[in-house]
Amino acid sequence: MAHQQDGIVIDQSKSQLTYIRLSDGMHLGSANERFARPALSLSKLYIADYVIDEGTGSEKYDALQMISNSDDGIAEELFAIYPESIDEVAKKYGLYSTDAGEYWGRSVTSTYDVVKFIQALKDADPLHPILVAMSQPDEIAADGYEQDFGTAVLKNVIGAKWGWSNDRDIHASVSFGDNFIVAASVTGSARDLTKLVRTQLSGQKLKEATTWFLESQKPGGGRKKVSETIITD
Repeated sequence: MAHQQDGIVIDQSKSQLTYIRLSDGMHLGSANERFARPALSLSKLYIADYVIDEGTGSEKYDALQMISNSDDGIAEELFAIYPESIDEVAKKYGLYSTDAGEYWGRSVTSTYDVVKFIQALKDADPLHPILVAMSQPDEIAADGYEQDFGTAVLKNVIGAKWGWSNDRDIHASVSFGDNFIVAASVTGSARDLTKLVRTQLSGQKLKEATTWFLESQKPGGGRKKVSETIITD
C-alpha cells in the first residue's frame, strides 16, 4: 500500500529490500523498493556527502564521526548549517524518492535510492571517506544502541550504516562488500530486520536468482529484467 505526498510515493508496507551484485549487475528488489520510507539515520549518509563537498575541515571530521557512531547531535548541527544538504544530494545522484522534509529526522528515502547512492560512491572512489567511515562503525551508537543487525549480518560485508526510529518500531540498514550493496527497511524490531535479510537473501535464494539472471541474459532468454521481486508483504 502506498500514497502520494508532495509528489513522492510513500510506502506503507512492512518490508522493503534492494540488492545489487556489482560484477554483473544482478538486481533483486521488493516490488515497493522505489517507494519512500522513513530514512532514519540513513539520511546521515546524504548529509555527510554534502558536508564533505561543502563543509569546513572540522565539519567534515564531524560528518564522518556521525556515520561511525550515528550521532544525532552532530546531524542536528550539520543539518542546521546545511538544511539543503539532503535535497541537493538527492538531485546530485538522482534519488527520486529522497526528500528532507522540514527536519533531517523526518526525511524519507528508499532502499533503491540508498543502494544507488552507495554504488555511485564506490564507482567514484572505492575508498570514499563515507565508505571508510561505514567500514569502521562503533559497536555502540552515540545513543547506546547496538549496531549489529540487518544487512550487516551477511557474509563478506565491509561497511554498514544503520537506522532506527526513536520508539524502535522501524529499523533500516545498508551494507556493502566488494561485490554487492544491499539495503533493507522494516516496520518492526532490529531482529525483524535481520530475519528479513537472512530469509530473502539466503544462499539458496541468491543461487536461484543467479540461475534466473543468467538465463535471462542468454539470446532468446526473453526480456532482460532489471529486477526481480523477492518479497511479498
